[in-house]
Amino acid sequence: MTERQDQDDLAEQLIVEFRDDVQDRLGGIYAALGSVAEGQISATDALRDLRREIHSLKGAGTSYGYPIISLIAQRMDTFVQGLKDLDSKQIGQLHVFADRIAEMAERLALPDVTETNQIIRALPVRYEFDITDVEVRDVEVLLVTPNKLVARRVTTELGACGFKVNTVSDPIEAIGIAVRMPPDMVIASAVMDGLGGVDLIRGLHAISVTETVPMALLTSLDADSLKGMPPGTAVVRLGPSFQDDIAAAITQANLG
Repeated sequence: MTERQDQDDLAEQLIVEFRDDVQDRLGGIYAALGSVAEGQISATDALRDLRREIHSLKGAGTSYGYPIISLIAQRMDTFVQGLKDLDSKQIGQLHVFADRIAEMAERLALPDVTETNQIIRALPVRYEFDITDVEVRDVEVLLVTPNKLVARRVTTELGACGFKVNTVSDPIEAIGIAVRMPPDMVIASAVMDGLGGVDLIRGLHAISVTETVPMALLTSLDADSLKGMPPGTAVVRLGPSFQDDIAAAITQANLG
């Protein structure tokens, strides 16, 4: 009885420590956003502080068994990637991410897959161009590539279709994200450290929650790079046919 009580006390203590840590990280985020909004610090300094706190939140959520916080922090990380400045709209959108993390940290029961999907899909998305003439659609594409130039090119092309793109550089991390929140499509680079695109796609096809998700391989290599690729996987070549291949992959996935 005493041992069980000790375990319960330890678990409760860990949760308290986790929530305190989250509040500290969020405090840093809110302070950075407030300071840049008031012109007290530069956007460069604010973004540096934000990235540090976001990185910590991603790790904390995983370590303490709060995957929803890691998922929100990862989306927040995607949002700030490539940002050089912060306008009032972006500051407001970053507040939304922080507010959702604060809410999730205080929950007694974690959201199931369906609610997690709803929470993540409602988060702000930043586009690299003016989308006033584009209909934003509830289509989530998980883009897995460590190449920033490739990521920007693919994101721009999919953004023009009104799709939301979640870019992940680490294929191992991408597996956890895809399993916790299955996207409408996965696009993966053929060559990546640790796990190539073909193996990543094969792995996701072998997992029940992602086995039916449409997938595409990004490649500039020859046919040998396609060996072992599951049937039905679309191929997007990083060459003159890129736009046509993207369009064909979207059509094959019944997304456009």
